[in-house]
Amino acid sequence: MAALAIVRTAGLELDGKLPVLPPEFARYFIAPNSFMLVVPSTATYQDDRPRVANAMRISRCDALIVQIARPRIGPRKVVVDIGVDGLVPVWYPEYRPCSLDGVLHFVPDHEPGGPIFRLTQKGLMSSVDFDVLQPDEY
Repeated sequence: MAALAIVRTAGLELDGKLPVLPPEFARYFIAPNSFMLVVPSTATYQDDRPRVANAMRISRCDALIVQIARPRIGPRKVVVDIGVDGLVPVWYPEYRPCSLDGVLHFVPDHEPGGPIFRLTQKGLMSSVDFDVLQPDEY
């Protein structure tokens, strides 16, 4: 549900008819126009990165691995690992989604110095590509 909420909030157009990925990736959401894979993660798939990296290589898309974190104290929260496509995917772990000015952003949950990402219908952008908000603004 959290992965689908991210897809809807960002306004990504999914295409389940494209034979881009083999059947083993059937549970992944693919938004080919945005070059984005959104991967719901469960307890069964504890370390999805190698598998998602393979799907990224095949589809030439970035990826979001969406999971529900269960901290010892406090409520559950949505945590996203971000994979940026390349010869070797670059991973940014433990980001949290938030809406800033009506646009979906991902901010580091534990590492305040990390980049901020923005997800739109055109794809994933890093804070090096747009004016970054100051940490006290989110």
